[in-house]
Amino acid sequence: MNKNEVTNESISGFTRNAVIGIISSGAVVVYLTFLIRYVFYEPVLQSLALSNEQLGVLYGLYGTTAMISYLPGGILADKIRVKYLATAGFGLSAILTFWYATLPSYETLKVIFLLMGVCTTFIYWGVRYKGIRLVSTDNTYSRNIGISYGIVGILGLVVNFISMWIFDLFADPASGFNMVLMFYAFLNIAFALASFFLIPKFEGEIIKTKKKFDLSELVAAIKHPGVWLTTLCMFFTYTVYTSLSYTVPYVQAVFGASVAMAALMGNIRMYGTSLFSSPIIGALATKIKSPAKTILLCMAITAVCLFVIVLAPQTAGFMIPAIILIMILSFFLSGAYGVESSLFTETKVPAAIFGSASGILSLIGFLPDMFVSPIAGKWLDSYGNQAYTYIFIALGVSAILSMGCALLVLVYNKKKGISIEEPTEETQA
Repeated sequence: MNKNEVTNESISGFTRNAVIGIISSGAVVVYLTFLIRYVFYEPVLQSLALSNEQLGVLYGLYGTTAMISYLPGGILADKIRVKYLATAGFGLSAILTFWYATLPSYETLKVIFLLMGVCTTFIYWGVRYKGIRLVSTDNTYSRNIGISYGIVGILGLVVNFISMWIFDLFADPASGFNMVLMFYAFLNIAFALASFFLIPKFEGEIIKTKKKFDLSELVAAIKHPGVWLTTLCMFFTYTVYTSLSYTVPYVQAVFGASVAMAALMGNIRMYGTSLFSSPIIGALATKIKSPAKTILLCMAITAVCLFVIVLAPQTAGFMIPAIILIMILSFFLSGAYGVESSLFTETKVPAAIFGSASGILSLIGFLPDMFVSPIAGKWLDSYGNQAYTYIFIALGVSAILSMGCALLVLVYNKKKGISIEEPTEETQA
């Protein structure tokens, strides 16, 4: 072992907690600039003088870069230390946020959003779980990743409440938007410095012997029905999940909610519901021994809420019930999203091909990032408030298709005689 390297057993409790805190916080901080429309949708449009379609195109560009970066990002995480990748991820995010804060032209924003995909996915994606794994044993990893998700939820709420307070200090929305971005940039700088000085170099974190690519593993993953059922279920669930950002402008445009109220709803919807839904829905999936049944239930509730919103009157008197419905569907949708990958286990995808299966899941399951925002943005510019009806109908259909995939998992397991409480030898490999 290099004298500058440490192991999980040799680090202090402070260092372990610092690594968990920094890496977990990155899942919020690095993404703040990208996710700002989820809380401040109208201020983003007004400050940058963009149409809904143009903003959608920007997010589609991000989705394209992110999709391309998933696989190489995982490879990069095995070649460069977590210490340096985390520092680079926060540092690049700070630079892009400062650039964004100048409120540049639409063409310049295209470059910024393309680079955001590199920053969040190519650089930081692999760090998110590897960093936690390096400070955990086999027995403590589940606990530490649970703590990590808790940090994400709490920090997300706190940071966005501070952002709302900063925004409200300025009468001019563009000035408030600019200062919120400056706050995000300095936050990234702080975590870049913390990463460089507090995250140690770990023994064995760099894979020096290159494993040859085994085409047979990819072929086996492509041939396994469980891989495709899981991937399709993720695709339809994520279509709904990533589209809920439009609930913020929805309550403003349709019900006349203020920017502050819409931002508060967006903040709680994005971080508050997931803080509780992930452990609760995860525990439910464990108790009933079937992630598929859990997803079926959650997406059924999601679909019902979406169609109730579609059929409900679009009057100011329905604003509070609409917000309650949005919170309910967000709770169950976040829970379903959190247990999606567990379908790999339920359908007995062998451990030997998990890497290839995860690659397929990432490439196809997150494709909605490429097309959902451009389509929704075009609808909003073309049809006005009527577009929200079309958006929510499309999301309701997507939720039903996700239910169909979960149902197919149950049919597949019954046909194959698979029981989740009786693992096969190949899944234990």
